[in-house]
Order: sequence, then C-alpha cells, then structure tokens
Amino acid sequence: MFSINGIYWQIIFVPPGSKILRRSDGSGTVGVTDNATKTVYLSELLCGAFLKKVLCHEICHCACFSYDCSFPIETEELLADFLATYGREVLSVADTVFYQITKREVIA
Repeated sequence: MFSINGIYWQIIFVPPGSKILRRSDGSGTVGVTDNATKTVYLSELLCGAFLKKVLCHEICHCACFSYDCSFPIETEELLADFLATYGREVLSVADTVFYQITKREVIA
C-alpha cells in the first residue's frame, strides 16, 4: 500500500488472463489502475526491469487520479509512458544540476 496526496492505493497481482487486465476495446494489457477501488492490478508474469517500468506507468495514473488531473486518455497514456521511460533520468539530472547550483551559491 502507498499514498499519493493522502489517498491510499493498493497493488494486487492477478493472473495474466484475468478480465481485469482487459481494456475497453477487449485487448489485453499487463497493468491497470482502477480509480474506483484505488487499486493497481499487475500481471503475475511481470518481473525485473519491465515490472518496474509498468509499475511506474501505473503509479503515474494513480498520481493523476490522486491530484484530480484530468487528461484525455491518450495524453495520460503518453505522459505515463514518458515518465516510466525517462522519468528517472530527468530527476537524476535535475538532482545533479540542483546540487551544482546550490553548491555554487554557497561558495559564491
């Protein structure tokens, strides 16, 4: 269980053929975030780096729901994919640059 903006979410692993992993168009997926139940459903087959990427993607959906951010689903999917793919690098660079800037300000 984890919290975003005071809202608690749970993670449940389900079999890969579970109907909860079906999109509205009938296609299958490996992760789903359900705002009504505040639950992230993940395929039991996920592991390693791909599990981490899917988890990050779904947590992005949790953040959107928790902060009441409303995007068209296509935009939200792009945002979640971007964060899952590049978010760590962006934050790492920001942390490094912030450290350099604040170190310089202290010295100056």
